[in-house]
Amino acid sequence: MMVFFWAMLILIGMVVADFFAPVLPSATLVTAAAGLVFGNPLLIGVLLVGAAAASWLGEFLGYRLFRTVRTGLAHRSPRAVRGLVTGTVARLETLLQRTISDHPYRTTMVARFLPAGRTALAWAAAGTAKPPYARMAALGGVLWAVYSVGLGLAIAWIAGPGLQSLIGSVVTMAAVGLFLGWLARRWQRTHSEPVAAAATAAIAATPPATEPETPAKAA
Repeated sequence: MMVFFWAMLILIGMVVADFFAPVLPSATLVTAAAGLVFGNPLLIGVLLVGAAAASWLGEFLGYRLFRTVRTGLAHRSPRAVRGLVTGTVARLETLLQRTISDHPYRTTMVARFLPAGRTALAWAAAGTAKPPYARMAALGGVLWAVYSVGLGLAIAWIAGPGLQSLIGSVVTMAAVGLFLGWLARRWQRTHSEPVAAAATAAIAATPPATEPETPAKAA
């Protein structure tokens, strides 16, 4: 049990840190851990709760940090935030903010499973007026934990617990990550073009500013 306790602490730290460094293999770690506790309902339950809580904590802390950063930048210069996100990233952020405002929970369900999706979602939500982000992060954390643990248990059931399950988890998560990354790029290309066109049309429709007239000098 002491080994499992320390392993859970490492796992929780990895999941929280994964928000700030999305290259960390937190999903692979959770999936592999599920294979190692296969057949023990108590440890599976602890793993589920720990992964979901760590995911929520990382996302909520990151969201508060992003909100503070964006507020500070906006107070310094109206263009400061826009200077950090330009081109494709700016269009993706605009699209995310629009979908967060219209469908916050649906957007969470999609973005949470994309590579670096939780970080991008938090950054976009930090620029949106009062999103229900605590509930969004909770929903994303629970869904992600159930998915990761469930996948690990399925791999262990097919390949058997132990080393075979560990190898299967690493290979499967790598393949899933590549597939989701391809889907994210395709979705971005499909949806960012209308957003860019709408923004260009809005700029073109904006009347140019006119200089105030100065009274004629007396002859």
